Amino acid sequence: MFQQLGVIGCGLMGGSFALALKRGGLVRRVVGYSKSPSTTERARKLGIIDVAAESALLAVAGSDIVLIAVPVAATEGTFKAIRHLVEPGVLFMDVGSTKRDVVDAARRVLRERVASFVPAHPIAGKEASGIQHADAGLYSGRQVILTPLPQSNPVLVQKATDVWSAIGSQVLKMSPENHDAAFAAV
Repeated sequence: MFQQLGVIGCGLMGGSFALALKRGGLVRRVVGYSKSPSTTERARKLGIIDVAAESALLAVAGSDIVLIAVPVAATEGTFKAIRHLVEPGVLFMDVGSTKRDVVDAARRVLRERVASFVPAHPIAGKEASGIQHADAGLYSGRQVILTPLPQSNPVLVQKATDVWSAIGSQVLKMSPENHDAAFAAV
């Protein structure tokens, strides 16, 4: 399905997504970047990523799917670092637990390129974090909420739905505002 996955944030969430795509035969190559070079190198040694990138921008270069798995507060800075390679036809997703802040940052930074971004919130995790706890089955049987924007490319929204479904997730869609209201109530 995909030639190259770029993972920005090689922790539990990003590493598990990479492993799930590899296990499912959905990607040929995974390029990963983390703020900590030792984390990226550990992900490579564990076989979670194939290539350790020296920057977020280099993780995006040549990728046809990108997962941003950084804390919500770091999302805007990540968008700024990669915005020059946010191209039409390349699927960009995040895994943030709140969507309004992420969507606002995407609109501010990506502007017209925001059509390539499909916000996502997988309802999954573990008590332990870090790349060493990455699990190819983390998202299987779990819900993933997509919160596409009116500007999101419908083809990419469908690709996002398909990739999450292919790794065993149940995909739901709602607006970023409804998502945050629902999760604030919980």
